Amino acid sequence: MAKCLNLTKAGEYAIAAMSRLARQSGGRAARPVAVSDLAGSQEIPASFLSKIFSQCARAGLVSTRKGAKGGVSLTRPAREITLLSIIEACEGAYSREDCVFFSSKHCEGESCEVYCSLRSTEDALRASLGRVTLADMVQSLDSHPYVKSGINA
Repeated sequence: MAKCLNLTKAGEYAIAAMSRLARQSGGRAARPVAVSDLAGSQEIPASFLSKIFSQCARAGLVSTRKGAKGGVSLTRPAREITLLSIIEACEGAYSREDCVFFSSKHCEGESCEVYCSLRSTEDALRASLGRVTLADMVQSLDSHPYVKSGINA
């Protein structure tokens, strides 16, 4: 099966877990949700998800709190957190640095005489990921047949 966007597992899990976190918190910064609960609902190893949330915390997307009443919570409303920010928190900058034709040369983007179709497509994808928010993902999650039937909801 082909991978969407060639995301690593960390990127995929981050989008899924952040979407569930946003869903459980009603899309706003709220009381923390236990990482173990989020991991269990998605069958993700809790230790791996903790590392992912640490990366998201460094990027300012979530806050974490240890202890019995601890967990993870959004730092701002879901409508203000984009997929691009989540992907970049877990996978680094989502942009090409090297020229697709000459790896020893940095891509100059639109200022290049031969601005390639691949680069313009990548730029469009990056812009699109910057427009899709966690609130959009929650809406998609809420309409998913598994969630409607109660499977791992």
